[in-house]
Amino acid sequence: MRKLSLRVGVVVSLLVGLVVAASVSAQAGTPPPRPNAPDDVNRVASRLYCPVCENEPLDVCQTPACVQWKAQIAQYLAEGKSDEAIVQLFVQRYGQRVLSESSAQVAPIVWIGPILVVLAGGFYAFRIIRRMSQRGAAAPARPVAPAPTGDEYVDQVERELKQQL
Repeated sequence: MRKLSLRVGVVVSLLVGLVVAASVSAQAGTPPPRPNAPDDVNRVASRLYCPVCENEPLDVCQTPACVQWKAQIAQYLAEGKSDEAIVQLFVQRYGQRVLSESSAQVAPIVWIGPILVVLAGGFYAFRIIRRMSQRGAAAPARPVAPAPTGDEYVDQVERELKQQL
């Protein structure tokens, strides 16, 4: 009986030791929440625009709405959310207008449209110039100037018209 109680005590002690070791290692694996530095909040806030001011980055704006948003960012950071996750939360709530970066979010027509307009304009100008040059080559020879009429005024008008054409 004594041997049995000794064996049960050893097994129970081992089990308790394993449970304690597992809980200690689990606590050591998760870092303690770190306090948010203003730089951390501004790092995320610089990627967002103020909801009130037009084209004002959130990290430099001091309106009450921006102060409230920065506090919300600090809370999300304290909860351990990543910068991307925080930005996506604000985009889901307020739309694309809060983003300060616009590279991939802009519709392709904004980038392709002006290029297409320039190409179409160049093609149109090329066709007009080509058509004008073909007309110039196929144009009939100028008629011989009429003989002077004797009226000095009419002759002068004829000479000026010939110079202009």
